[in-house]
Amino acid sequence: MRKNILLAAATVMLALPLSFSSCDNPDYDFIWGDNNGWDGHHRPGENEDDDFYVSMAQTIAGQWRGSMRAYALDENNIAIDSIDYDTDIEFIQYNSQSIAGTGTQWDYTPHTDHLEYMRDFTWSIDTKTGDINLIYKELGFDNQYHTYTMTIPYDQLNLDDHTFTGYLWSEDGTEVDDFWWNRYSKSNTRSAADKKGTVKWKVVMR
Repeated sequence: MRKNILLAAATVMLALPLSFSSCDNPDYDFIWGDNNGWDGHHRPGENEDDDFYVSMAQTIAGQWRGSMRAYALDENNIAIDSIDYDTDIEFIQYNSQSIAGTGTQWDYTPHTDHLEYMRDFTWSIDTKTGDINLIYKELGFDNQYHTYTMTIPYDQLNLDDHTFTGYLWSEDGTEVDDFWWNRYSKSNTRSAADKKGTVKWKVVMR
């Protein structure tokens, strides 16, 4: 996906110094701050880090569906192009106490069933920052698989049992993805996911 949006012609400079519209959803300004949620205003105390991040990982685990807008950024962090997707994404924990796991992301052309990308990734929570790191594996133009890292900063995410919103930043600073996902299935661990077998559901956002 990074290659495609960076190759798109940038005809208009969108001066958006990280005050994005969050996929044009008016609810994006709402701060999820209940006791069952995670956001930049709620951090663990010194003696509760482990439980805090395990609980966070258990909340992340499962299947999410929603919208995502990918921005291409120039060297000054100015958005020079964007593209929208309807996204399905699944996070699986290695085990019920793990703060890491695997996942798959499906990106569709909005309001259609045309699959643009399907990418596997591994994910983990950085216990020093609370950031969520996703390492994607993608087949390149050279017909070789390459990896790249995207990070959801803890200070920019809002997460509870029903909603997961935030920004995915590329490691090289050339892309940021603004996402709003809603849960539609909960699956905590690798063993639970294995029982389901091959993913057979298909996502069409309407």
